[in-house]
Amino acid sequence: MLRFHALFALITVLALPALAERSARLSGDAPLVASLTPSASALVMNADEQLAAAITPAPSFGVHFAKTFAVGVGASAVGVVTGNLLGRLSNNLYAALLPAALSNLFIGPVLTVLAAVLIGNDGAPGRYGFWGPLGVAFGLNLVQFVVVSLFFDAVAWSNPVAMLLYTLVDGLLMSGGSVGLMHLLEKRPTVTTLPSFVPGISDTQFVSMTKVEF
Repeated sequence: MLRFHALFALITVLALPALAERSARLSGDAPLVASLTPSASALVMNADEQLAAAITPAPSFGVHFAKTFAVGVGASAVGVVTGNLLGRLSNNLYAALLPAALSNLFIGPVLTVLAAVLIGNDGAPGRYGFWGPLGVAFGLNLVQFVVVSLFFDAVAWSNPVAMLLYTLVDGLLMSGGSVGLMHLLEKRPTVTTLPSFVPGISDTQFVSMTKVEF
């Protein structure tokens, strides 16, 4: 028994340097392992950072309207000019009237509302819809087109000043109607929070777009 204890003590003494070297080597490897393993804070964003990345504030009505109005005036002018050019391609009244009317009725509203949607949804896809505002812009453009065609035909389509006035009013109506409806039916983000039970990791927040209930 005494020999066994003596042999065990000898093995322990001989193994101590190897264990110390092993411990030192492991300690030296620790910084490398830590550098290769991302921390929890690097993997999980803070809740405020999540919201900032997921939600872009909606443009104010004034800014949204001003930008859309500038596009609407140009879009109205493109529709009028294209309609006049197409109307001259045929000597037949009806053959010339149809493409001219379609150009005046569709080009302006489509370009105006498309610009309004792109401006409003920048950074937050789905905030503003397309078809509802397009219907409003199309209806307002149609009313102005019919009124001008019936009562001011000789003036509006031949006088550059009258044409400018027409595009300004048309752009005002289309942009005001479409942007106004967009902000009325704006889809706002809702935040769902899942609490974290892991120390050092923030709560997880999910952001979705839902329509405002009136």
